[in-house]
Amino acid sequence: MRLPTLGRLTLPATSLLVGALAWGVMSAPAYAEADNPELVPATETGAAEAATSALDQVEGILDPTAVESATPSVGDSRDLTLALRDLRLRQDDLPRAERARARALAERPPKAYGWANEQTKAFAAVVVHWDLGKTPMSHVDDAGAVADQVLATYAAAGYRAPMSDGTAGGDARLDIYLVDFGAAGHPELYGFCDASELPAQNGPYNTPAYCAFDHDFANFPQRSWIENLKVTAAHELFHATQFAYDYTEDAWFMEATATWAEDEVYDEINDNRQYLAASPLRQPGQALDQFDASGRQYGEWIFFRYLSERFPEAQGELPVIVRKIWERADSSRGPRYDSYSIQAVSRELASRGTDLRRVYAQFGAANRQPGRHYEEGSSYPKARAARSWTFSPKRHDTRWQVAKVDHLATKTVQVKPSRSMKHWRLRVVVDLPNKNRGVAAIVTTYDKRGRPTSRFVPVSKRGNGKALVAFNARKVTRVDVTLSNAGIRYGGCWRDMEHRYSCSGTPKDDNRRMRYRVIAVR
Repeated sequence: MRLPTLGRLTLPATSLLVGALAWGVMSAPAYAEADNPELVPATETGAAEAATSALDQVEGILDPTAVESATPSVGDSRDLTLALRDLRLRQDDLPRAERARARALAERPPKAYGWANEQTKAFAAVVVHWDLGKTPMSHVDDAGAVADQVLATYAAAGYRAPMSDGTAGGDARLDIYLVDFGAAGHPELYGFCDASELPAQNGPYNTPAYCAFDHDFANFPQRSWIENLKVTAAHELFHATQFAYDYTEDAWFMEATATWAEDEVYDEINDNRQYLAASPLRQPGQALDQFDASGRQYGEWIFFRYLSERFPEAQGELPVIVRKIWERADSSRGPRYDSYSIQAVSRELASRGTDLRRVYAQFGAANRQPGRHYEEGSSYPKARAARSWTFSPKRHDTRWQVAKVDHLATKTVQVKPSRSMKHWRLRVVVDLPNKNRGVAAIVTTYDKRGRPTSRFVPVSKRGNGKALVAFNARKVTRVDVTLSNAGIRYGGCWRDMEHRYSCSGTPKDDNRRMRYRVIAVR
């Protein structure tokens, strides 16, 4: 994706954030789907500030005491990959006195960690590196075998292999370094991948990678060595695979799909469930495409899990749809085909005879009862209702209510019948924004066994719609009305400002005012 430039490859400048997650989303567009924003070059001052911020992010993860503003976050243990990416892309804009610090942070092992006696062992697809006396040989063999297995799984599923860096690590195979992160002062790191070289200024924006994993995961006692190794390899090697498509892609998308890959390759481990506390399941009213200090980008894997189960066609052992989305985000095919994150999702859904408006509304409705809609949903948290009513024969009208829904978010209200309401039906009336094709309303009726039946509220071009559903207390436990906003218009994409959403843009579909009224009738 093409980036605004100042001399060489540069990203839109951002101001310094408090915390360890200011790099946000960094890809640049071939074109913008809705408003075709003009690319605006960064100012020299803004570029220098952004580069200093990127340097602080890396230092804040590797040594939180080095940066006064840095604070720990949920995502710090896995955000180093994208922090290093940001620093690499911006380091030439650093003040001259800070460039040496950046170069030192961006060095690959063994130099970066002062190894005394580097050893290597070649496997089918990778070369494993370690410091003699620091890592058991059994861990070396495990790392090579697991990495080979993960990369073979991705290859069998049709993904492009990570690009070769030639002989930079000894030979053309992907280099994996086993590092004692605890001894180096950053015990919370599982691992990271980094680029061996920057992509060309004018694209394509794919690039070779190398990776580093913790050498024993002793600081992660909740799982065994081999389980931590497996999920780390699945996650980080998916980043290396992503780099072969587009190194500059939107950060939320990169992390969400890498976390999705963990669960697909090693379904029995379920390490990624820890991130569902900050996800569309628990936070349906927040936008999907976030990258922030809460670690929300990791919880967003659940959307790609939903797509995988909704469209289960597979190649090898993995669902096809996520690969197809990455192929739409592939920078190597030229600007005409280089979609960014949510554009790629939208276009892939359109190719399947549906659209993001419908699918996102169904996603929001499904998250109210994940046990009914996901293979492992009984272990997932449920999305809560924003409001709730219990109707009786005397009180059975919500009157007109207003819900304000941000882009790529949903809000659900629920209505329950009292036991005396045995011969009633429920009328749902909505008044939705008529200029936003992304909005929708779904009514879901739950029977006495908790089985859901959903239907869209048919809406006119002006946004008015109504639906009539059963509300007999003998048969119905509750009725949900899910209001969904799948608007994906962004202003100011690729401009010199700090944004955490798709294309680094300002969402133009936030705070959509949706009116609804629910009435029980005989």
